[in-house]
Amino acid sequence: MKKYVLFLLSFAILFSLVACGGEKQDAPKTLGEAMRQVFRENSDMTAEEIADAALSREEIEFMGSTAPVTEGELAGFKSEISGFDRAVMFAPNIGTIPFIGYVFEVSQNAESFAETLKANADPRWNICTEAEETVVETENGKVFFVMCPKTLSEQ
Repeated sequence: MKKYVLFLLSFAILFSLVACGGEKQDAPKTLGEAMRQVFRENSDMTAEEIADAALSREEIEFMGSTAPVTEGELAGFKSEISGFDRAVMFAPNIGTIPFIGYVFEVSQNAESFAETLKANADPRWNICTEAEETVVETENGKVFFVMCPKTLSEQ
């Protein structure tokens, strides 16, 4: 009987260790990492849905909105941006927060388009403030671009 109880206790301990030993995903350390995570988890969605998902993230401490954009001069860039099929911008409703994001849908080379965005990014597009972090990610024919502070709680 003692062996049977000992076996059950050993099994219960082993099972509890295995159940708690799953892979733990680290919480994002910066706002940019949180935004990258949103894109990676939702890259199969439409550009509008990805932008809405980014604005609904708990780290976003401002009221934001989304809007479709067309080729030409876009906020956050030094020169005109072209070469995308569709795009959505997401940003705070208050202009003093150094945050701006885009989700571009491209039918051509997404990596090349992402490099163009990086080369033309202007973290000081907002006169009063400067973005501390730039995130550019490509997946599923989409390019995710965001410039933001490291955290919003410091604002």
